[in-house]
Amino acid sequence: MDSNQPINPLDHSPNNPLINKLRTTRDTLNSCPSIWSSLSELCPNEIAVVDEHLCDEKINLTFKEMNEIIRKSASVFKNFGVEKGDNVAVLAENSAHWLMADHGLQLVGGASAVRGADAPLDELRYIYDHSDSKPTVVLQGPKLLKKLADDAKANGLAGIGLSNEKHGPVKQVILLNSDKQSKEKILALAAEIEGIQVNLLMDLINSVEPMKDYDLPTLNREDLSTIVYTSGTTGNPKGVMLTHGNLIHQLGHRLAPTQPYEESEPLPGETMLSLLPVWHITERTFELWIFARGCKVVYSTIRTFKNDLEKHQPEWMVLVPRVLEKVASGVQNKFAQGSAVVKTLVKLFTATGMVKNKHSQIAKGLVVGDSAPSFLAKLKSKLILLLFAPINALGNKLVWSKVQVGFGGKQKAIISGGSALPGALESFYQMCGIPIMVGYGLTECSPLISHRRSDANLITAGCVGGPCLDTEMRVVDPDTNAEFGERQPLPDGEAGVVIGRGPQVMRGYYKNIEATDEAIDNYGWFDTGDLGRINPATGDLILTGRIKDTIVLSNGENIEPSPIEDAILSESNLIDQIMLTGQDGRRLLAIAVLSPDELTNMGFLDSKLGKELQNASDKVNDPKCSPEDCVSASKLLNDASVDLRKNKSLMDAIMADTKRATKDFRPWEQVGEVHLTLEPYAMSNGLLTQSFKVKRNVVADRYKDVLED
Repeated sequence: MDSNQPINPLDHSPNNPLINKLRTTRDTLNSCPSIWSSLSELCPNEIAVVDEHLCDEKINLTFKEMNEIIRKSASVFKNFGVEKGDNVAVLAENSAHWLMADHGLQLVGGASAVRGADAPLDELRYIYDHSDSKPTVVLQGPKLLKKLADDAKANGLAGIGLSNEKHGPVKQVILLNSDKQSKEKILALAAEIEGIQVNLLMDLINSVEPMKDYDLPTLNREDLSTIVYTSGTTGNPKGVMLTHGNLIHQLGHRLAPTQPYEESEPLPGETMLSLLPVWHITERTFELWIFARGCKVVYSTIRTFKNDLEKHQPEWMVLVPRVLEKVASGVQNKFAQGSAVVKTLVKLFTATGMVKNKHSQIAKGLVVGDSAPSFLAKLKSKLILLLFAPINALGNKLVWSKVQVGFGGKQKAIISGGSALPGALESFYQMCGIPIMVGYGLTECSPLISHRRSDANLITAGCVGGPCLDTEMRVVDPDTNAEFGERQPLPDGEAGVVIGRGPQVMRGYYKNIEATDEAIDNYGWFDTGDLGRINPATGDLILTGRIKDTIVLSNGENIEPSPIEDAILSESNLIDQIMLTGQDGRRLLAIAVLSPDELTNMGFLDSKLGKELQNASDKVNDPKCSPEDCVSASKLLNDASVDLRKNKSLMDAIMADTKRATKDFRPWEQVGEVHLTLEPYAMSNGLLTQSFKVKRNVVADRYKDVLED
């Protein structure tokens, strides 16, 4: 699908003149950090950044104050010898301090090579080495510093084990936080590590003057902004080079181009609650998108998320499906533990809510099929909606409004990205009155190449809307290449590989020309590796899987696991996560992670054991879980899993759910056997990437013996 008439983010002239000025500013930006200079003039006294969870201080800063701090941060990096064209490794998690370091570094002309502090140490060493980073490194805090130093000593490496051929070992360490340790203790730690100096970021910032315009290098959209190392499931991560222009392009997105700006888009003074890791480009770009509209970002954590929702009542969030799943599961478990009256009401309003979901889609013409619904079909759905309106209004008042309040009560939309969002999960949130917008893209595309619009939101598994502003998108035959000419789109409805072209596509992979040439053809098309088709009825892209995830059975049949997995998750409350496998085998096999809470609700576990197992599951799911805690919690879960697999009634219930879920799939797409476990796919046990994708090859290897049996 080509976007011959790109959506113009400047279509509407709102009543608020500030919004007009903000949009004009976005159009004229030359670099990402230059946004602060503009915003400090347009809305100097609006709150820009709130961070109440830092170890050292609580932050509440205006755009004017942030602009001064970013300029001071630039002075810090300038004093350490960072110049235009240099790369600096930033190995830390999301916070206001991360933003200050990253934008100060970029303002002086550097590019940040980024990764999370919880990544494996050998991966952090690889990134520092591969990115040719300067001998100044930004780390999360003294805990990571000590971890690196101890590991370096154990492996016979100098200093903290970060070194590269271009600049040698690290000499300067900038810590974003103190991890609640005194300066004396931090200095004592630094003194034990030969060849490095250690400083806290805010100490450095408070010791310098902000850089003046005449001292700053001239930056343009073609200059490198960041190198984002992908959290791949196999091999070393690739360094995605993104320019300032790549990221600035993403600031032009409109959620509802056919509606007035003031009714559908972020407005000055509104709030985004930030939860995801900022080295993940989805979170990073969304924060920029919010700042560019004069809104504030409030930093949260997994542990404080619920309280922060209640306190700050955000209008905007970007979340991955895994977080949305956990919230929905918590809500449903709470309903399941209610009185008989509550359970009856929830069941009734769920049934009528599903009817509302279905017919509201038909009434708007948002269906999956060869053609849009007829006038009579739309009219029929509108009449059904009118008929059910009173009971659905009552359901919203008595039940679903409680879910809305749980999200703060003011949400305009939640953006979902990072991985596929199951259709049943979307339907649940739609029923609750919480709009979910799905975005699609990759790190290599900054990240969005398409997204759903709130004025045409087709709720179905795999639907990712239409192309972004100034973006072309096609579905092409995966067996063709650009060697003999530009690849042409397949007819709507036919499945193929998705390719995209636009201002957001990366410059390339750092020091990897071969991989770059493989990803981007001679005509500028980026090969996503995702499989999809264009919905003839609406023109939306519907994703069906990934080429590399395709399972080939011994009979030669190719199977895309994602739609089948989504269907099973939608059908079974017992299954929390699932992965299909069966490569070169005779049938599909599934490894299903069960929910302890739901097992308790359905009588397969007693309440005491169920609570103990749920706590263990939550512990493993926590990215901050220590290796020792992960091992002990996983053992508890795996020991209990052995007993559950002997429960014939449970196995029968799981297989019944699976058969119902896959009844409309082809015979060879039916699941032949399910292996049950309570141990979740998580970061702490190495089964989930840091961008919340299942490491299919690692899971398959973990359960190799089971699969062979």
